[in-house]
Amino acid sequence: MALLKKLLAFRDPHRAARESLHRQAIERTRLDPLQNAKAGSRELIRIVSEQLHSRGDTRPESLLCALGALAGFACQVSARTNAFAHGMPQRDYLAEDLGLLLFGMEYSVWGLVAGAARHNGCLQFPEPAEIWAHVGKTVGTPEFGIPRVPGQHAARQLPADYLRLFWPMLKPVIARYCSNPAHWPIMCSLALQQAIEKVQGRIDAEMAMRMALESALPMARIHADFS
Repeated sequence: MALLKKLLAFRDPHRAARESLHRQAIERTRLDPLQNAKAGSRELIRIVSEQLHSRGDTRPESLLCALGALAGFACQVSARTNAFAHGMPQRDYLAEDLGLLLFGMEYSVWGLVAGAARHNGCLQFPEPAEIWAHVGKTVGTPEFGIPRVPGQHAARQLPADYLRLFWPMLKPVIARYCSNPAHWPIMCSLALQQAIEKVQGRIDAEMAMRMALESALPMARIHADFS
């Protein structure tokens, strides 16, 4: 059997190259545990950009709104998965986990978005606690999930609309890059961070950050079932 494997390997000139690439990928993942999330984030921004453009939606605000919606909802999915894994009622884990995923970790939505905005010259940051409080106050009302930005900076659709469009489409892509839902918020937030970099020159960094957060935070609280 060992001899047969050697013969097969010898007869397939591409096998050694494939195995070498596979070993390199494993080694990169060992050195950088977020490699898959980073690679997946680039795929997310590519797909969302192409899908928006195919619909004639080229506004930078729409890209930020769509990716913000994905990042926020990914936080909710991750928190719910964690609650289920611990056999605890979701309400016992949800608030604490959402706080960490949205604001309290190095790779939180806030941390990555603020880093990109700062890098592009943002000096005055939106207050995340105020946005989060507004989300809580508007749950169940017509104002829920409507980004509070000037009319000229409105996305073509609301965050919930983009979420319904893109989450069923992109969940398999997200899961392919990161099988652990704990990494989904990081992947989506990295895509959002890259989007802020991408739209510079077309929208002010502070406004880009506000659109990102005003889209992400309510989608972390939305009641949605995509099963």
